[in-house]
Amino acid sequence: MPNYIQTEKKYDISPTPDCVHLHTHDCYEIYCFLEGDAKYTVEGNFYDLRPGDILIMKKAEAHRLIIKSNAPYKRYVVNFYPEAVLGENAKELLDFIDNRPLGKYNRFPASLFKQKNWLYYLESLCKAEQDEQRIYLTVLLNELKKAYPQIKGTRLIDDCFSSVIGYINEHITENITLADICDFSFLSKSQLNRKFKAITGTTAWEYITVKRLLLAKEGLKNGKRPTVVYLECGFNDYSAFYRAYRLRFGVSPTDDFSKKSN
Repeated sequence: MPNYIQTEKKYDISPTPDCVHLHTHDCYEIYCFLEGDAKYTVEGNFYDLRPGDILIMKKAEAHRLIIKSNAPYKRYVVNFYPEAVLGENAKELLDFIDNRPLGKYNRFPASLFKQKNWLYYLESLCKAEQDEQRIYLTVLLNELKKAYPQIKGTRLIDDCFSSVIGYINEHITENITLADICDFSFLSKSQLNRKFKAITGTTAWEYITVKRLLLAKEGLKNGKRPTVVYLECGFNDYSAFYRAYRLRFGVSPTDDFSKKSN
């Protein structure tokens, strides 16, 4: 059976305060903050972290951790593909993740899990064999889904800037320019990139490129040819697309398409 779940438990005794680069995955991620001095940003929204908080990110949802001091830092991370979830209604179980707006309602406060069942499930996930991991993952997702209605409507930090992120994602496959984003946000290009860098750790154009590449990768996975998919994802030049794809994923779009064909 393919490995649809990857887990890790990490402890850094003295982390260097810095900003981890903005990144995305082609799968889901469950992140549990256990100890430290940090905060998290997802698609432009900030989440303060307290021990026991869980965040869950869907595919292609851009996020990064911000280490605020060198206090000891401990966390669990679980990455999984939908095929890992058990049951005939697995797709419906993931609806609460897939159908929420980008960068909103990612954090599940520890206070929602008073009996701390989540910790048992996460520890078991990291220790179990693959078949057992799927059981613990499915149970944990059920717990998160039951808790989800309680976190909807919670106050989001920098919700104003999240509207800029939303605008970009809404027009990601179109011929969007920095000028378009500036017109929408009422910011100059230097203001836009300065604010974008402060919140996401990257520039607006780098963010757009990464999002387009992820869309292209998904298209190739679904059998679309590279010469078709690059245009559908907002790229105008195939050579530039090819170079960016290879730099991002370590393989060419042709290689990924060939894997699907085989």
